[in-house]
Amino acid sequence: QNHSGRDTVFQYSQHKQEIHETLNHNHNCSNMQSDIKLKEEMLRNKSIDCSPGEELLESLNREQNRWYSETKTDLDSSQDTGTGVKHWFCYGTKCFYFIMSKNTWSGCKQTCQHYSLPLVKIEDEDELKFLQFQVISDSYWIGLSYDKKKKQWAWIDNGPSKLDMKTRKMNFKPGGCIFLSKTRLEDTNCNNSYFCICGKKLDHFPG
Repeated sequence: QNHSGRDTVFQYSQHKQEIHETLNHNHNCSNMQSDIKLKEEMLRNKSIDCSPGEELLESLNREQNRWYSETKTDLDSSQDTGTGVKHWFCYGTKCFYFIMSKNTWSGCKQTCQHYSLPLVKIEDEDELKFLQFQVISDSYWIGLSYDKKKKQWAWIDNGPSKLDMKTRKMNFKPGGCIFLSKTRLEDTNCNNSYFCICGKKLDHFPG
């Protein structure tokens, strides 16, 4: 009889323990479900936060492609001046035309103007690296020359560039023009003949 009673108590204790374990398991599952729901909500919010940026990027790409198509059509339909226009690249909000016909700095300036473009103004270090990545072993005139009246180096639009601090440290000799190669920017006589790089920035970010 006593033996049977002990068995009953043991079975009751074991059953109680199983109930506790089941309840704990259910509690843990409930916590896991809450965590999952919270994470799903956070992911949804992040997707919403990213949407405006993605839409702006898509809009900017459409605007750049539109500008590229319109400008390329204008360039292709321009009156032929005997210059070889061979390379066309876009980087960010700016597009570049590489004129593969050698000329003086003034000659390159006039050639770019023929296509309604200025000689390229390099805005920053990243743009410089991009252009140097495009060239192989040749040299190209860019829109930086020595202004004899102001006695200082000036970009073709007379505006500033984030590259100015770098160019000031290069100790260019007064009186010349600057050309770009794969490895450097360097000053030389403006009457030397090099290829040309024309460039134009997108007028605005799309609204």
